Amino acid sequence: MTNPPDEPWRRFKGLRPLSTFVHLDTAAAGRSSRQTLTAVAGYAERESVTGAYVAAAQAGPVLAAGRSALGELLGVEAGGIAFVESATAALGVLLRAWPLMAGSTVAVLPSEWGPALDAFADRGLRIATLAVDGSGLIDLDALRQFVAMTPPAFVHLNLVASHRPLVQPVAAAAGICHEAGVPVWVDAAQGLGHVDAACDADAIYATSRKWLCGPRGVGVIAVASSWWRRLRPRASEMDRDLLAPGESPVLLLESHEAHIAGRIGLCAAVAEHVALGPAQVRSRLAAVGRLTREALADVPGWEVVEAPEGSAGGCAITALRPAAGQKVAAVRALLLAEHQIVTTAAVTARAPREMKEPYLRISPHVDVTPEDLAMLRRALPSS
Repeated sequence: MTNPPDEPWRRFKGLRPLSTFVHLDTAAAGRSSRQTLTAVAGYAERESVTGAYVAAAQAGPVLAAGRSALGELLGVEAGGIAFVESATAALGVLLRAWPLMAGSTVAVLPSEWGPALDAFADRGLRIATLAVDGSGLIDLDALRQFVAMTPPAFVHLNLVASHRPLVQPVAAAAGICHEAGVPVWVDAAQGLGHVDAACDADAIYATSRKWLCGPRGVGVIAVASSWWRRLRPRASEMDRDLLAPGESPVLLLESHEAHIAGRIGLCAAVAEHVALGPAQVRSRLAAVGRLTREALADVPGWEVVEAPEGSAGGCAITALRPAAGQKVAAVRALLLAEHQIVTTAAVTARAPREMKEPYLRISPHVDVTPEDLAMLRRALPSS
């Protein structure tokens, strides 16, 4: 990897509005390009000219193109794509619409996202924990035995963990689960636009605002075609009447009182991602992760949480463990206030079954430079 960002990554940097901030926090929210911002603003202006419902109808081809592109990225047919407000909203919609019995079991990994555990408990589900190896990767042999002996209602996997560089082999896990007739849901909030998210899941959901650099307040659900007719969406008769003949019932998962401008922005961001080349972006982000971990490997007072050697695909997320008693939240605030460096204080509630202490999370995008990382290295307090 060359020192300064080369093409097309220099061009990627130029797509964004100028900023004095060093943004190392894509896993929280990526920075939208001028094109995406223009798409959002242009649609909002159209609503003021034609009225919201007319504007939404006129935007149909743009939204259809976005569904098609998202379907390609997530490995489902375009008819299986539904727009919602966030990844959290997507999980809630799935929990309401999926044919689940009270007291059913969901199987998760120790690294499971904390709010998802809360959502499962609120739905009245029992939670079983799947076995992992010493690095946190799912034990596929143990999974095969588990789903054969005690099949859960579904297995829920995080494609990429929120708190550290951990990419699960979800495609391999899905194949094992399907052999036993067990559906797989995948949380791709940290995966879409970051690693390969086409993993043969029965349901997969994600957000616009992270690695795709789309607007905040937009999420996406993707459902495999074998489940379309088995869903039980909570849709009104009016909503059902609006569904055109032949349209997928997955559309009934969408809220019609929605921020359509945000969805237009997501479609614009997806188009940019596709134009850059998803495989090329994935390769670059894997290199960015390695570069970041190498650059921060010997910073006094901090320890890099290493990525598992067997992790399926590269990860751009880096986690730093405070080794000298630093308060992570205070360090994050100091970096922002005094150095204009944007990071995340990853608290233990993100993965309560695995995390023992907070981490400082670093998540650059493809346009990061060695100078950016050197600035972070100088700014990190050693104690």
